[in-house]
Amino acid sequence: MTGDPYIGTAREALPDGAVARSAGDGAPAGRQGAPAGDGAVRDDGGAPFRVLICDDHEVLRHGLRAVLLRAPDLRVVADAGSAADALALAVRLRPDVTVVGLGAWGPVVAELVRALCELGVRVVLLGEPGSGSDLVDALQAGACGYVHTTVSPQRLVDGVRAVARGEMVLDAAATGELLHRLDAPGQADGARMSFSGVLTARQMAVSRLVAEGLTNAEIAERLAVSRATVKGHITVALRRLGLRDRTQLAIHFHRAAGDLQA
Repeated sequence: MTGDPYIGTAREALPDGAVARSAGDGAPAGRQGAPAGDGAVRDDGGAPFRVLICDDHEVLRHGLRAVLLRAPDLRVVADAGSAADALALAVRLRPDVTVVGLGAWGPVVAELVRALCELGVRVVLLGEPGSGSDLVDALQAGACGYVHTTVSPQRLVDGVRAVARGEMVLDAAATGELLHRLDAPGQADGARMSFSGVLTARQMAVSRLVAEGLTNAEIAERLAVSRATVKGHITVALRRLGLRDRTQLAIHFHRAAGDLQA
């Protein structure tokens, strides 16, 4: 077969033998291709996690697809070049996780994240260092993770996989930006409490690695324990500190560390 079989700004992976749908057939303007990771299973025996890619740069979408194709437990079901296309595809395909580039959409990203979360789709943000208020707004809208475009391909795969499993992933390099923008009079003082006497040494070690941006699997490997043990330590740490999620835990740890260094 010759030529480029893809058209439009979005691409959907179809089962073998299915007929590619053009923009005039009622679907979002799209490019169709063979499904990624078809037939592969996760290490827990489940079906591959279904991933939707959304970014306004076609080259970046191609690159993300190529990277995620390397993971047998991830299946890229579609990619979209606009928020409208991404939402339409998410409604129809119900992916487990969507990778959303912060790009040049501004406030639209937070709106898209909120709409995807309402569908039960978990969201990983991908952006440049210093993404600023767009990053904070998208995280507050419900995004479950953030990684920089400068991370290694394996780190990206690990982050997407972790979010698909129900974890939250926050790139350590983003924590400073979050601290700067989320700190407000009255908020910082309540969070800047010592971990001493609240968490055990192992819970402290796990919290430190969460603050460094490691996933549960990476923490488990670093500490030579199971993922279930890591998850248990994080759950207890969140409860004892009165925090909601990994993002808050990472921010809390950095605040506490700052007080210790002051």
